Amino acid sequence: MSIIYSLIPLCLLLSNCESKDTISTTRRAVFGNERDSSSRSIWKSIPYDLNQPVIIRQLPEILNEVSGLTDIDSSHVACVQDEIGMIFIYNFITDSIVYRHKFDTFGDFEGLTYMDNSLFILRSDGRLTEWLNFNPQTGGASITHKMLPLLTSNNEGLCYDKSKNRLLIAAKGKPINHDYKSDRFIYEYDLSGKKLNPNPVFTINTMDMEMAGRKLNILPQGISGNGKPKAFNFRPSSLAVHPLTSDIFIISASDKLLIVMNEAGVITCMEPLPEELFMKAEGITFLNDGTMIITNEAAGKVPTLLIYKPEK
Repeated sequence: MSIIYSLIPLCLLLSNCESKDTISTTRRAVFGNERDSSSRSIWKSIPYDLNQPVIIRQLPEILNEVSGLTDIDSSHVACVQDEIGMIFIYNFITDSIVYRHKFDTFGDFEGLTYMDNSLFILRSDGRLTEWLNFNPQTGGASITHKMLPLLTSNNEGLCYDKSKNRLLIAAKGKPINHDYKSDRFIYEYDLSGKKLNPNPVFTINTMDMEMAGRKLNILPQGISGNGKPKAFNFRPSSLAVHPLTSDIFIISASDKLLIVMNEAGVITCMEPLPEELFMKAEGITFLNDGTMIITNEAAGKVPTLLIYKPEK
């Protein structure tokens, strides 16, 4: 069983984040006092041993920069490579790309999610592509693009939240023209009205995360190119909603870190991703039974897909 250590919040605040364009109330998680300040205290664990995937697949070379991932069914996922406007349907049982569907030419494509026969693709600048009546075998012709008025210029995470019929979009970088450069926004896109909520639904503060993580000795201490300790930045690269608990799993490739946030916006878990397995984790998704799948860019080695079965 993978053990995750407590990051019990001092409180969960509703705070006004003001910018030049005025961002109104957003849900903000604040970290602080653990149960026992003299030691790590277990608060919550996830039913996956991150050191023990049940399957490891080496992906084809064309997916060296695999950046987006979504489940299709119990044996297939869809992937996107960040420089190619093409969807790859990959059978992780037979270890093969079975279909390819072009939707665009070139771009920085980062997020991908599938729901009710619609496929959504996120470009880093905030353009959302919707592929209606998407057929994993034949593709389809109904493709529309929409630029979303996001407050960030670098956005990578995209997932479907079934319980609220919405898409969640995670910004990798800091917001533009915003007072708090350490904030990371998560937006919601309402699928009923096909409309973006102008205010981030969640705000994660990297300084609060680092304070809690360092105190509990959870965060990995990377080394920068000049040999000095690497600054903690937390840059979300992908997110997914767990189908059985509705918890939101968020991974950061640069920090080799996984965090888990509940529906109320409280970050309950934080755990390093084992370096030997996670070169550059850029995609995460879940099958209906809770099976977790994570993809890695090659990062100078080979791209991989890791499958984790939930422990009972």
